[in-house]
Amino acid sequence: MKLDPIFTIKNHQLYKISDNSPFSTSDLKQIEIAWSTVELAEDSYNEEFLAKLRDELKSMEAAGNFAVLVPVVDKSLENAEQVEAFINAFNHTARRVKDCESVAGFVLPPQVVSKGFAPDSPAADFMETLAIKHAQYVYFVKAGTLQESDIPDNISLI
Repeated sequence: MKLDPIFTIKNHQLYKISDNSPFSTSDLKQIEIAWSTVELAEDSYNEEFLAKLRDELKSMEAAGNFAVLVPVVDKSLENAEQVEAFINAFNHTARRVKDCESVAGFVLPPQVVSKGFAPDSPAADFMETLAIKHAQYVYFVKAGTLQESDIPDNISLI
């Protein structure tokens, strides 16, 4: 099930697609999700946690509220295999909440954006992997993580 996008980003600003109105990122609930909570062991995911997350997001959807998922890097993220495991864990998370219209997108952690946004960078790989089945998501970077001039226009500050 693919959802139509609700939001878009232009020049680092979040907009609702339905009426092209600006949408304040302060109106998004930030839900932090520790990588170790999602991925219990290599390729083994915490389905109970993800089911509860889906229930929370569905409740928000019913109330007309929106959230952004904030991956928390709490494991080593120093080599290509670890980056791939991280991306796979949050791609799996996206699959489990794929029908939740309340999810605006993901915040890219500092450890992921620290290498920039060039093709084949961890940030580009994260967004490209999720976009295969979850093209409706938009992406955010926490203010102060990078210079605004280093952030592509299609990513919003939060």
